[in-house]
Amino acid sequence: MAIPYSLLPITTNPRDKNAKRLIYAKAQRTQTLTTRDVARHLAQHNSVFSEGTIIGLLQDAQHCIAEFLRQGARVDLDDLGAFYTTLTSEGAESAEQFSRANVKHINLRWKPSKRMDQHMQTAPLKLVANRQGQRKALKTMEKQASEEAGN
Repeated sequence: MAIPYSLLPITTNPRDKNAKRLIYAKAQRTQTLTTRDVARHLAQHNSVFSEGTIIGLLQDAQHCIAEFLRQGARVDLDDLGAFYTTLTSEGAESAEQFSRANVKHINLRWKPSKRMDQHMQTAPLKLVANRQGQRKALKTMEKQASEEAGN
């Protein structure tokens, strides 16, 4: 399967209305899959485990990973990649003045393994309409269908 993408013109300087615009690729998401969707798919891959068992396993894994991260660990899941945390914080004048209130957000990060990254870097791409183009095409199709129904 190919990764769908569209082209998007982006200005090189957002503050300058006359700035040059360059064309960039933007990945287009086709769907959002839930834990149940992933479990169902895994169960269909000749697994000896049922969808329900896989859902339980994934939910337990999520709780364990969160527990390890809260302890300051990095969780490396071999060919999947590694989960770890970083912090976004505001500076303080001194260590004595720094408190938990300075930490604005705990960021959860995931770094893909070399193998996972290689899978993605070698994936084929497929050019599709951007969301605005998709909405415009849908309106055109609805208008044509309405006109045909009226004739």
